[in-house]
Amino acid sequence: MSAVATELQPSPESLTCSLCGTSIDDAGYLPATDRGATYEPIADEAVCGTCGFNEVGMAGCAPAVDDVTDPGPDAVLLYVQRTDEGFEVVSVKR
Repeated sequence: MSAVATELQPSPESLTCSLCGTSIDDAGYLPATDRGATYEPIADEAVCGTCGFNEVGMAGCAPAVDDVTDPGPDAVLLYVQRTDEGFEVVSVKR
């Protein structure tokens, strides 16, 4: 069984919602490329939690990968949470 990646490389210092322009200070959705041991974030396509639930995909549901970015074969959508050290991967949608 292979380990699941949990690290962002490079780890973004800050994220801004690509829809509403607000800083993501708590949690949000971050498209990334699965590199096996790490995730390579696509920071300019990040979406805040509010826009993710209300503006993208089905209202009231977390967005899918193709709701946020043009998915490639290794594309994932990460739900990330801000910590003192940066952003932590909470869950992954493929």
